[in-house]
Amino acid sequence: MNVGINSSVGVWLFQMNTNISKMEFGVSSLIAALVLTLFSADSVFAQVGSTWSDRPIRIFATSPPGGSIDLLARMVATECSQSTGKSFIVENRAGANGNIAANMVVKGPPDGHQWFVTLPGVFSINQYLFKTMPFDSNRDILPVAILGQSPLILTVNKSVPAKNFPDFLKWVKSNPGKLFYSSAGVGTTGHLAMELLKQTAGLDVLHVPYKGTAEANIALISGEVQMSLGNTTSAFPHMKSGQILGLAVGQKQRIEDYPELPTIHESGVPNFEVLPWFALGTRVGVSKDIVDKVHACATASMTKPENKKRFENVGIISQPMTQLEFARYVQAESKLWGDVVRKSGASLD
Repeated sequence: MNVGINSSVGVWLFQMNTNISKMEFGVSSLIAALVLTLFSADSVFAQVGSTWSDRPIRIFATSPPGGSIDLLARMVATECSQSTGKSFIVENRAGANGNIAANMVVKGPPDGHQWFVTLPGVFSINQYLFKTMPFDSNRDILPVAILGQSPLILTVNKSVPAKNFPDFLKWVKSNPGKLFYSSAGVGTTGHLAMELLKQTAGLDVLHVPYKGTAEANIALISGEVQMSLGNTTSAFPHMKSGQILGLAVGQKQRIEDYPELPTIHESGVPNFEVLPWFALGTRVGVSKDIVDKVHACATASMTKPENKKRFENVGIISQPMTQLEFARYVQAESKLWGDVVRKSGASLD
């Protein structure tokens, strides 16, 4: 079996680094382990097939048709079909926070015929939310390309006395355990982002999970809850109608649509930043040539001006990364959300 060290090496470098550091090996042991991994005949980098057959190539969207994940998957499929001359098709496989689709890919052959588009869960969060996983996110999943990021915004019911973020912090801290926030469900970005804000800023507010973003917004508008940290796409219409008030955004830079809104980072919680993201992945073992081709066409799909505008209209910002940059990003995200989940006690079991 030929050994190929491809551009996904960064993924496995960080996986080895994570696993070995957990066992508290020294630097020399880490280097030795990496060398053995890279050059062993049984290495995870041994590739199985470097070209596609004539069968269609499937991209599983981990959501029902019509949502942002579905839109991104179809954009990638269109671009990759055009650039490679192969037939890329999209199938929707929602459920278990992306685990159902990812498991189908992991259990399939490493021939590059199955991919998935999803939110961060599969890559960096589900392993902490579920007691039992159908696969090992670090060992079995290969992050291929980041497709975009979606800013969050902290919004409050219009009856809340605080009209800016510093006053909001004071108000929440003066009412420990008496206030509530909504999310689209346990384990969603809105849930975990608010838990991170609670942990970082020392807040005591209670979580009320709902069945989806629409219900979470209704609860906020009606006053069932006082606050929410959700995506800008769903929040903006209600802000423009005056039903809710936006106080601050979750990324470190202000957003173009509401430049007057400060960031949480600049308003009293230094270095706070949460940017939900969408990504393309596959199973470990897919060849260098195939991974490189798909990374290239997936990235191209996000950087075309006409596509960028479409995504910006639904609150998705294109932020291309190399495969190594994305691998390092996933590593950092995994550490962040692992700590948040453990401290919050969040669980999907």
